[in-house]
This record gives sequence, structure tokens and C-alpha cells, in this order.
Amino acid sequence: CSERQPNEEELKKVQGLVDRLIEAAEDLDKEFIDQKSACSGKITHADIMHWGGGNVAKTMKEKAKDLGREHDEQFKKRLESFYEAAKRKHTKDEVDDWRDSDVWHP
Repeated sequence: CSERQPNEEELKKVQGLVDRLIEAAEDLDKEFIDQKSACSGKITHADIMHWGGGNVAKTMKEKAKDLGREHDEQFKKRLESFYEAAKRKHTKDEVDDWRDSDVWHP
């Protein structure tokens, strides 16, 4: 089973969509803060919990960055593990032991 290679064109499209969502969230955050300033000027606990309190775009940026970094680190670990397994040499005795095991001769 071979590992799937990332489709660079598709990744760019997804990143573009994420960027557009963050831009939209920035507009909504600004609108929320402007509206709150015009009315009472206070951002309540409910505003923060239910509407993001004007920080939705910031949260989205942080999450996107964290997910990208996590994916990169996880991919690098898998790749390193694959290369280590490919480089590892086994002695003839180890190979013979495997061949004599129940896996090969049930």
C-alpha cells in the first residue's frame, strides 16, 4: 500500500478557501465590535461564548496554523520512520528465524 502524495493544486485551492473564510470572519468580527461599540460598548460573557467576542478570525488563523504544523510534523515523523525501516539491515539468522516461524509455516 503506497502513501498518497499530496495534490499541490488541491492544497492551494483549500488554502485559498481557508483564507477567504478567515477574511470573512475578520469582516464579521469588525462588524460585531462596531455594533457593540455603537450600542452598549460592553462585550458580555455570552458574546464571547456564543459569538466569539470579535475574535473569530484570530481563532481561525491560530487553528489553521496549528493544524498545518501538526500535519507537517506527523508527515515528517512517518517519512522518517519509513526511511529508518528501509535502511535497517537484518542478519541472516534473523531472516531465517522469521522464515521458520509460524507465520511462514502454520
